[in-house]
Amino acid sequence: MPIADAIAQAMERSSWIRAMFEEGARRIAQYGAENVFDFSLGNPDVPPPDGVLDTLAKVAADRSPGLHAYMPNAGLPPVRAKVAAYLEKETGLPFQVGDVIMSVGAGGALNSILKAVLNAGQEVIVPQPYFVEYDAYLANHGGFVKRVAPRDDFTINPATIAKAINNKTCAVLINSPNNPTGQV
Repeated sequence: MPIADAIAQAMERSSWIRAMFEEGARRIAQYGAENVFDFSLGNPDVPPPDGVLDTLAKVAADRSPGLHAYMPNAGLPPVRAKVAAYLEKETGLPFQVGDVIMSVGAGGALNSILKAVLNAGQEVIVPQPYFVEYDAYLANHGGFVKRVAPRDDFTINPATIAKAINNKTCAVLINSPNNPTGQV
């Protein structure tokens, strides 16, 4: 079955992540999990707290009408209100329910944001190193990554970002903590 060139290239580019993951698994089998720190996929190394697991079980068992139905696209209003209140408390800014949109993971959120702000042919400035899936997210919407170098300690270099801005620049994507460096 033929595969699109863009997908074949994306698979080739992302294969090193998979290779790192498989090498980590091999080393864990060889040296033991307590001796290998596998940062390849960003998987948590601790189980969820008991309170989270207990709450999930309770909600899953709840048969209340409508509880497990579709929700508004932006998320459940009571949850969004709590997030807005938290953000207001943390920042001192007047967040409201309408300022909060829930998503399922960062990838879904980034794709939604990029779809809303990115026109085909525009660039998004991304400090290096970065999560390689950003290339695919931008390509989904006709955009391109404009890579900028960090400082030697992987902190963001505002000068390189400023220098990279041009008439094709749509946004600057800052990932904090950075994936893969962990730099905040």
